[in-house]
Amino acid sequence: MNEVKPSEEWSPERKWKATGRTRCWYMAELERAVYNRFGEEGLEVIKQVWRKGAENFFLRGLKSFNIDGNDAKAFVSYFKIAQEIMGYNMEIVEASGKKAILRYHTCHFFEKPDPIAAKLCSEGHFEFEKRAAELLNPKLKVRFEKLRSAGDPYCEMVVELE
Repeated sequence: MNEVKPSEEWSPERKWKATGRTRCWYMAELERAVYNRFGEEGLEVIKQVWRKGAENFFLRGLKSFNIDGNDAKAFVSYFKIAQEIMGYNMEIVEASGKKAILRYHTCHFFEKPDPIAAKLCSEGHFEFEKRAAELLNPKLKVRFEKLRSAGDPYCEMVVELE
């Protein structure tokens, strides 16, 4: 029997991006199922999971990416690197210590407008970013001004240092 393997066009980077997209699809569907089944109680569980993820990975990630500082620029730098590793197309629109804007041109979670998806994004899994900001510097404030799941052409995270 011949060995079965992917064609040469499946580079390690392409494999990683494809698996990232697949994992995100399953996570999005799981979040939707939890919310549909349990409503606001389910949303609280989703928030807890994302906050715990920030506690487990954010500060270690900063260190592994050699990002110093505790300001807005350091914060968005982490997300740009981490998200691009997972296959997202990111752009830092503005970056100073006081204010930084990160634009997500792709989203593996919720790519189409959908009110439940928008709620899950804005109130659910973006708890990671909120908790990460608290861990890095309690004076950092994070908000999402645009969401693809709300019909915007991209997602946009704004980070400001009070």
